[in-house]
Amino acid sequence: MTDLISKDFDQVINDINRLRESRVVAAATTEPRAEEPKQADRLIAIANTAELFHTPDGTGYADIKVNSHRETRPIRSQGFRRWLNLRFYEDTRTAPSTNAMGAALGVIEARAQFSTPERKVYLRVAGHDRKIYLDLADDQWRAIEIDAAGWRAVNEPPVRFRRAAGMLPLPMPVRGGKVESLRQFLNVKNNDDFVLAVAWLLAALRDCGPYPVLALSGEQGSAKSTFSTILRSLIDPNTAPLRALPREDRDLFIAANNGHLPLTTYPECQSGFPTRCVDWRPAAASRCASSTPTRTRCCSTPPGR
Repeated sequence: MTDLISKDFDQVINDINRLRESRVVAAATTEPRAEEPKQADRLIAIANTAELFHTPDGTGYADIKVNSHRETRPIRSQGFRRWLNLRFYEDTRTAPSTNAMGAALGVIEARAQFSTPERKVYLRVAGHDRKIYLDLADDQWRAIEIDAAGWRAVNEPPVRFRRAAGMLPLPMPVRGGKVESLRQFLNVKNNDDFVLAVAWLLAALRDCGPYPVLALSGEQGSAKSTFSTILRSLIDPNTAPLRALPREDRDLFIAANNGHLPLTTYPECQSGFPTRCVDWRPAAASRCASSTPTRTRCCSTPPGR
């Protein structure tokens, strides 16, 4: 009985030794596998296909291709993050981790700030080479180019526009219209008031300030809100064409930064009539209309909100 156990034990030892030898031979003959790139490295490589740049204040932007047209997105915006997620999924059929996305965005933003050219970004209206560009804010990111010879639609303007939350698209303009057709929609007292309204619209199409401040006064029910909404819809339509009275100047400046034509409700003027005007305080209106730089405390909300 003892001899039988001893033989079985020796057999087990021999089998273990042969198994070890086979593993060593297999390890020696197997070629080393190339290490797959990390998720963050893949995301950075995807971002390299975009054209990065930064604004004078150091904010990083990226020109990306979406459905054969160019879009300009802040690197820290949800739009750019979603584009990265989509491109990563198309390449790997997996989703990047939150840590990988954060690390990649940090590197991409650093490259945009220190290794790329500086450019300005505009909101709705821009000027370049004695031409004015009006952003249509449509899904194809087209713009209208205006100069002394007329106007034309362009798919990729030489300037860059940013899109703020609430912006609505403008329709593609058609030729042959007359400005006099606008008067039937505006409640103006005489032709002089209509000329002032048209002059304000033309001034609002300029690419830089100072701009004139528009103030409308009248009795209740005199279509002041309708007047303001129509004028804004011609140049800068928005989901909230009229805003409530801001509590602080800071709120007004934020609204002006996110809209080319901010309109606020002023409940009562000195004569006692309700009014709709661009601002509710002369000093704040002057600073907005003259494009005076204003500093305010920054928060952690991503661009676009």
